[in-house]
Amino acid sequence: MEGKRFIIPIFISHAGCRHRCIYCDQDRIARPVAAIPSPEQIAEEIERYLKLGARKRKNCQTVQAAFYGGSFAALPLETQGRLLHSITPFLEAGKVHSLRISTRPDDCSPASLAILKQHKVATIELGVHSLDNGVLRVSERGYTKEEVCKAVRELHQGDFEMGIQLMIGLPGDSAQTFASTIEEVIAMRPHFIRLYPTVVIKGTPLEQWFLQGRYQPLSLAEAITLAKTALQRFRQARIPVIRMGLQPTPSLEAPGAIVAGPFHPAFRQLVESSLLYEQAASLLEDAEIEGWYSPIFLIAPEDISTFYGQGGQNIKRLRETFGLREIQVKPDPQQRRGTVSLCS
Repeated sequence: MEGKRFIIPIFISHAGCRHRCIYCDQDRIARPVAAIPSPEQIAEEIERYLKLGARKRKNCQTVQAAFYGGSFAALPLETQGRLLHSITPFLEAGKVHSLRISTRPDDCSPASLAILKQHKVATIELGVHSLDNGVLRVSERGYTKEEVCKAVRELHQGDFEMGIQLMIGLPGDSAQTFASTIEEVIAMRPHFIRLYPTVVIKGTPLEQWFLQGRYQPLSLAEAITLAKTALQRFRQARIPVIRMGLQPTPSLEAPGAIVAGPFHPAFRQLVESSLLYEQAASLLEDAEIEGWYSPIFLIAPEDISTFYGQGGQNIKRLRETFGLREIQVKPDPQQRRGTVSLCS
């Protein structure tokens, strides 16, 4: 992946989707917008983001416009071209440097990919969700693992930056099948990952399954455990996980919008906090710390609040578990993010 980017999202809610999956209500997950924005609307949105994000852009090497929400490559080729062409003035002016789209794996036809490449689409995110054919079938995704593999080959051959979106806790999934999906995804060599826990959203077929007792969502603790395992494996494989958990939106957080499931506005922090706790506990166990001792942990400055945990629960738990009177935490710019050291 290239350096840090400033991403301008353009939502095309459900556009290109031939059907809705059993868990999907894109309008709540994203935000209600017209399915296909006009070139004028796209230009206004880009200008708005460029103006509002001027300060943030100073820390970014490039600007990327991103079409999110539907299956872009499934749109009629003429529509794809029209949407992509609306960004051309910004590309020519150097205000936007490249484009990003999200799409289904079974929509990556050679003709569509050629148009995308022609219009400076650099990044394609595939909504893979699972690589278990049984899970894909039960979730009514409408494609197979084999079709995902074909799309991945096409993207690598086309020299696109490729992201893969996965879901935790889909109907029919298990810890074992999810673990297999992780290993197969690593073998596909994606450039980045998004990881979303499955939640039951009002008005979806999955809500009916839940009410009928046909589907039981993961608890928050279960989702954290599975996400933690996935994050560790992707880190070991040097594949960045750029997002974990659904983006909180007013419609998603409206009363009754989420019927059940492991939604939390700070899901990633909970996962990373749990990982840091485990590392700290392991260090204390290996050091055979006595209750009178006051350990000093070295943490990357950006991880301090995550290490403490919500309400300082990690510190409280470490003190109680190891009978410690006091724990000191010191920021260390040399400490790698996501890791903990015990000061000797």
